[in-house]
Amino acid sequence: MPDQQHPLTAARTRDLAVLRRELRLAAEGPRFVRLTGEPWSGKSRLLRQLAATAHEEGWTVASGRMPRVGRTRPFEVVADALDDHLARADGTLFERLGEVRTRALAPVFPALATLPGAGEEPDPGAAVRALRALVGLLGERGTLFVLDDVHRAGPEVLDLIGHLVRNPPAGPVLTVFAHRSVPGARHLAAVPYDAPGVRHLALGPLPPADARALLPPGTPPLAAELVLRDAAGVPGLLHALARGAAPGASFHATAELATGVPPVLAPATVDLHTLSSLGWRCACAAALLGDPFTAAALAPTAGVPLEQALAGLDELHDEGLVRPDGAAGTRFRFVRPAVRALVHHASGAGWRSAALGRALEALRAGAATPAGRPDGAGGGAQDEDAGVAAARRTLAAHLEHAPGIGLEDVRALALSAREGLYTRPARSAAALRRVMATGPVPVEVRLLRNKALALSGRLEEAVRGYEETGPRSHEDRLPGGRTDTAVWQARVLRWSGRHAQARSVLDGDGGLPPAGPAADAERAALALEPGAGAGPGEARPAAEQALRTAPADDPGARAHAYALLAAARAAAGDVEPARAAADAAHALLARTGEPGRAAHLEALRWLGAAETGMGEPERAARYAERGLAAALEYGQAHLAGLLALGLAEAALSAGDTEGARARIRLAAALAEQTAVPALAAAAREAEHRTGAPTGGSPDASRLSLLSERERVVTGLVGEGRTNQQIAARLDISVKTVETYMSRIFKKLGMNSRTQVAHVVGMSANIR
Repeated sequence: MPDQQHPLTAARTRDLAVLRRELRLAAEGPRFVRLTGEPWSGKSRLLRQLAATAHEEGWTVASGRMPRVGRTRPFEVVADALDDHLARADGTLFERLGEVRTRALAPVFPALATLPGAGEEPDPGAAVRALRALVGLLGERGTLFVLDDVHRAGPEVLDLIGHLVRNPPAGPVLTVFAHRSVPGARHLAAVPYDAPGVRHLALGPLPPADARALLPPGTPPLAAELVLRDAAGVPGLLHALARGAAPGASFHATAELATGVPPVLAPATVDLHTLSSLGWRCACAAALLGDPFTAAALAPTAGVPLEQALAGLDELHDEGLVRPDGAAGTRFRFVRPAVRALVHHASGAGWRSAALGRALEALRAGAATPAGRPDGAGGGAQDEDAGVAAARRTLAAHLEHAPGIGLEDVRALALSAREGLYTRPARSAAALRRVMATGPVPVEVRLLRNKALALSGRLEEAVRGYEETGPRSHEDRLPGGRTDTAVWQARVLRWSGRHAQARSVLDGDGGLPPAGPAADAERAALALEPGAGAGPGEARPAAEQALRTAPADDPGARAHAYALLAAARAAAGDVEPARAAADAAHALLARTGEPGRAAHLEALRWLGAAETGMGEPERAARYAERGLAAALEYGQAHLAGLLALGLAEAALSAGDTEGARARIRLAAALAEQTAVPALAAAAREAEHRTGAPTGGSPDASRLSLLSERERVVTGLVGEGRTNQQIAARLDISVKTVETYMSRIFKKLGMNSRTQVAHVVGMSANIR
């Protein structure tokens, strides 16, 4: 882990106060504290702080920690805590202990190697009784007896702790034993968590404000959000990830950390030196496979027999690095997706290259043949099916980069892309690109990729994709209206700021206009967009029509329609019906499962807008914050930017200018990441309303250097049009357009169309 010498957070300060209070109470009689937490949660640091306090107050401090390699001799952690004290002790201590107890301790402590009985095997029972007496005699004012990382200790140490709890040592003694919290672990079974007389202090994840306070000053806005999300409140993990935070951080969904090749999060991994060589090998193999994985796949990937793989898996579980996944207990996953990503890149590119073939073979076997289950096992078939589905998803993530894929692999990629459209859209787009590279594909594949591109924030690519696939996709028009394709094409155009084009698509482009609840909801959304030239009067009937036709068994679609209706009513000043619609949307979202919530995240944007319009900025902030967290979690980049702006609006409404500026900076970072001019312009306009000095972008100021014709061409580039489309629009040759582009690049000091489009979005000079 990185250097931990940073101020304690508010949460950990409270935890330290609890420990110090127990120290004070121990002056009146023996006390016990069980300290637990996941890896890197700060247990050892709190113990060091407590030891410093005890030392300052005149207590004797005996602190030991299990070696990182695990148990090598009986009572090892106890010897680490007490051996130095025994080496300095005079004869008085041993006289008080007595000959029998001293002899029982001699085989345990190197400091007593010259005493009778030192060469014998220790008698665990006698040693435990002698240690109880020793701890009670050690300090004149009091003794702090600390045993850290006892999840690695042997049974004799666990028996000692149980004995001390049942038979407390005499005198003022505070015994603290710390271990990692592992779901379903067998640690310290002799000392139940609810044991009388034992204070259990469980270190949970840091609250968001505490976690944010640990970020290094100057951490870029988007990188900060991703670090906070991926660290999940674990201090040591946060510091490891923050070291890799940099401007231009790659935006990724949480699911992308769990499978396939994850993004590189930090230059160095977390501290895993506690693992044996077998444990490390199995950790690397598990990270290569991705979540979830099975022991059957782990063994061949690691290149070890199944028995050794199971032993390595037990070690990873006992260290709190992996946990069971599913009811049957045959699948496992890393406790945090970020840990899997860090281990994956720490394993070494050479090893991964050599092991990838074995991993693919194991994953293909798992995806094709369900593992056996005991006869009569309740729910076994359901878990078995879930295991096969999980193996297929994990396999598909690897197939994006695998050479020579076959027909079954192509099907797995397509299925995985559809399943992950809303929760890992960038991964879905990559999978479909791999499918398209294998040869001609149905138009449905291209349309699905357009959706994935849009959700992941690559709007310009999606616009071009619909221009290419649109004519072919209209073959399935129905007499009642357009297909899902028109709705999504309009949505992409709306998100990219091309409101007139979006309206044209929704009007039918000279044909039948698309019909149905999704089309009506999109019309309402377009009418509510700032700068679309419509308003609540047009949005309200469209939202009401969407509500009338939305399926009764689709709470997500109905919640979205109610949210649009609430936003339209609030914008028109109709507070009472807006409140009723907002409350209905809230109730429906509570009934919507994860797939539905992920597919209708924009409903939270409109709910936030409705609450802001009704003068309820705190409620608006809750909806926008919830939506922003989900959009970041699912990798829906553009919606994350829109929700960040919604959160800024709520903050401005509440008078929190600094909070608004922080969210505007995040929206601007997302606009830069996705190269969406409309989002950049909206962020810039919001920043202007906070009163912050804008001064204008140096690049935008150069637009005045362009000729009128060059500015027209630049505006069309900002709309995402190709050179061929610009030539047709202006009735000039493609060669002339290329000449204009060369001049534009030179005058603006740029070298890409994306840069030009970005500047257009931030400038009010282009008409």
